[in-house]
Amino acid sequence: MDTQPIILASTPDVPPLIRDRMKAANVDGQPVLLAVEGDLNEHGQLTPVWLIVMPDRVVSVPAAQADPIIGPFTFGQTEEFRLRGTVGSSSLQAMVDGLHIDLIRFTNTHRERFQRVLTQLKLLKENQALQPQPLTDPDPRFCQTCGLILPSPNSPCPRCVKQGAILRRTLRMLRGSILWVLVLVGLMVAGIGLDLLPPFLMRILVDDVLTSKKHTNWLLWLVLGLAGASLLRAAVNILIGRLSTFIGTRITYDVRRQLFDKLQQMSVDYYDRMEVGRLMTRCLSDVDQLQGFVNQAAQGFLINILLIVSIGGMMFSLNPRLAVYVLIPIPFVIGGTVFFWKRIYPKYFKLSDSQSKLTSALNSILSGIRLVKAFAQEEREARRFTHHNEYARDARRRVEMSAGTFSPLMAFVFGLGGLIIWYVGGRDVLGNKISLGTLMMFLGYLGMFYGPLSNLTQLSNWLTSFMTSSQRVFEILDTDPGLHDNPKAVKMPALRGEIEFDHIVFGYDPYNAVIKDVSFTIEAGRMIGIVGRSGSGKSTLINLLCRFYDVQEGAVRIDGVDVRNIRREDLHRHIGLVLQEPFLFRASVAENIAYGKPDATFEEIMNAAKAANAHDFIMRLPAGYDTRLGERGAGLSGGERQRVSIARALLCNPAILILDEATSSVDTESEQQIQEALTVLCKGRTTIAIAHRLSTLRGADCIYVIDNGRLAEFGSHTELMRQEGIYHRLVQIQTQLASLETQ
Repeated sequence: MDTQPIILASTPDVPPLIRDRMKAANVDGQPVLLAVEGDLNEHGQLTPVWLIVMPDRVVSVPAAQADPIIGPFTFGQTEEFRLRGTVGSSSLQAMVDGLHIDLIRFTNTHRERFQRVLTQLKLLKENQALQPQPLTDPDPRFCQTCGLILPSPNSPCPRCVKQGAILRRTLRMLRGSILWVLVLVGLMVAGIGLDLLPPFLMRILVDDVLTSKKHTNWLLWLVLGLAGASLLRAAVNILIGRLSTFIGTRITYDVRRQLFDKLQQMSVDYYDRMEVGRLMTRCLSDVDQLQGFVNQAAQGFLINILLIVSIGGMMFSLNPRLAVYVLIPIPFVIGGTVFFWKRIYPKYFKLSDSQSKLTSALNSILSGIRLVKAFAQEEREARRFTHHNEYARDARRRVEMSAGTFSPLMAFVFGLGGLIIWYVGGRDVLGNKISLGTLMMFLGYLGMFYGPLSNLTQLSNWLTSFMTSSQRVFEILDTDPGLHDNPKAVKMPALRGEIEFDHIVFGYDPYNAVIKDVSFTIEAGRMIGIVGRSGSGKSTLINLLCRFYDVQEGAVRIDGVDVRNIRREDLHRHIGLVLQEPFLFRASVAENIAYGKPDATFEEIMNAAKAANAHDFIMRLPAGYDTRLGERGAGLSGGERQRVSIARALLCNPAILILDEATSSVDTESEQQIQEALTVLCKGRTTIAIAHRLSTLRGADCIYVIDNGRLAEFGSHTELMRQEGIYHRLVQIQTQLASLETQ
């Protein structure tokens, strides 16, 4: 865990050695705003190095006298700061006179901390105040109690979570089935009563029929009694099994539904961090462990506890002296179980992690199978899958081998207990202290006593697996969705479509802004374009408008209402998205078009397809609108998929339309057809078009140019061309490329 300090001006506890080196180099005349320790010198050797930040300059001071001081560099002479990552280490660099200079190097353990420092350096360079809180906030990747790396930022720590709390929470899930649980307990009690009957009948059979021959006429009735008890016990077992399955599947159904509902509530940021395969594992196999909990509780844990208590009581009432000998192996069994629990529990986390990674890798490979085949990378992906498969194999092997060692040892201990009873009880029979029937009855109860006790020792193996899976399920259920509807959110059944970006600041990493103080207003019904270089922040503006993320400063408003105060359901219903890579489901063409409006009539679907220039090619498909598409729309060309997505947006009749590179990946003929469809789609609604092909924006009412997260220029195509700025340069570059393509 990265525990090295970031020292602020309020606690200027810079080591004396570093202070002395700064004085010797005459760079100690100003107060220290912030000081942070790295762990590599310029040669990559492990040694302390301190980055000292003062009001107008920055300097790097190594602890070793042989290593030179780097700097100082004033913020005025520094063109930019950046982090540069390498294998195993990174460096914070300053650009001075056109050259990037390593100010300080550090192992990648400290990268997140220096990312925060980088943000502050950029603020200071822009003459803004230092922000102490982002520097001192705990690292969300680590548990603040034990230092363990968390499965995802700010998630519960697997090591620190209380196992009893998980078990209690699981038991609370049974409250909705409490009546059936009581019936189940009643059946278990009845089953135990039937289990106690055969040894009692066996004693009568041995002592009163076979040995003394006093009641030979009882033989048939006793045998029938034993058969009847076995039959009734089988019937009770059937009822217990069916009822526990009913309760277990009911719980897994409810939990899986809750899990899916929670996943739908999660913000886009959550899915940026989590792998799809990992989430699938938690929804499927981890939830299934909850059904195993009910089955184990009904047919394992609870019934074994009841058997041990009832049979133990029977043995003590039958012969207290022999019953004491029965207890001799129990301390060894308890000690072995505790030892096993501590040894095996951590291994289950690796097993669960390996299964998630294997599922994720398989999902990734199969989803991109066309790309794999196109680049002939089958062998490479086979190696990647093999790596995850070996990890899963080794993790499973460690768990199963530990369990396979523990079980025979416990069986040996129980066997010794049985031999002790044979010896002591046999001497009592020979000494005429007890009858042979009584010994046989006692031995029958002994097998019934050690059986449940042996099963309870296996409980630790099952309980470990169950706890791990339950914890992973509860981790999702307890995760903050990130975005919440305001309890006083405004219902907006209709929108005019006026949009305002008011001094917004946002960064996917909260310490590193991508959008920096952007403000502009879009009048309702107007079409505007957003252009800029890749990574300038164009799509981020759209993400904020759709409220996939919330701004850190400022506000995004629609019709004068902050989007954070609009119900997300209303917001998304009034915004239509046409993306560069349209996503189509494995369903019919008609179902894909009607996805945003499931109750649409066939006539409405067909009219939307006609308006999107999609009707003609749809009718040429084998089953027309009922043709089922493959994964991600397989069976249609890129232009055809795009026109289906336009029809989908058109059917929803949104007040605000967003076109994110809607024509950038299709051929010229398809682009023309899509442009004709978009002309219909844009009429009467506020339209925001992001485009690299600037020719598609000539008819826009206004074009906004985003550069490095800031609004650099805006105006009509003609006005921007007259300014001869960024937009003019981009148009010239595209014109030159187009002329080269035609030559």
